[in-house]
Amino acid sequence: MTVELDDHHDSDLINAGLAADAGYKGTFRHEADSDLDELRVTFQRKAHAAAMERSLTGLLRRDPDRALETLHGVTLADLPAGPTTDALLRRRATLGLGTAGPLPVLVGHDGVPYPAEQVPLKLRMARSVRISIEGNAHFCRGLLKTRYPESVSGDTTKGTRP
Repeated sequence: MTVELDDHHDSDLINAGLAADAGYKGTFRHEADSDLDELRVTFQRKAHAAAMERSLTGLLRRDPDRALETLHGVTLADLPAGPTTDALLRRRATLGLGTAGPLPVLVGHDGVPYPAEQVPLKLRMARSVRISIEGNAHFCRGLLKTRYPESVSGDTTKGTRP
């Protein structure tokens, strides 16, 4: 599949950079101080935090009597099979974190578990990251729908060519 950007002031430049696999810095040369690797890692960490929060909040919803602090001891093996857990495992793998069952769920981007007393704060922070991501996605879908009404289905593949 070939992806092409259209309807953008730099479409030709960006499409040439994509075709050459030049990366951000190679494509924008004089306008780019560095590549986007650091930014990419930041977004990957945020996606992991959001997936972690979704998984743990799901556990709390299934067991409303569960104390928040007990989430410190939740392992990957404690999570139910399904898309939420699968997403968390993918995010962990992307960051180079382990995906084995006995590993703790609530960890920092370095894989180190948070102390039990920090669980409420870390879960709130992860929830705010998730809500921010979801809000931005909703906003972007709205812009897409406004600019390209024919994309009402939410199809974000507009502009791609096989």
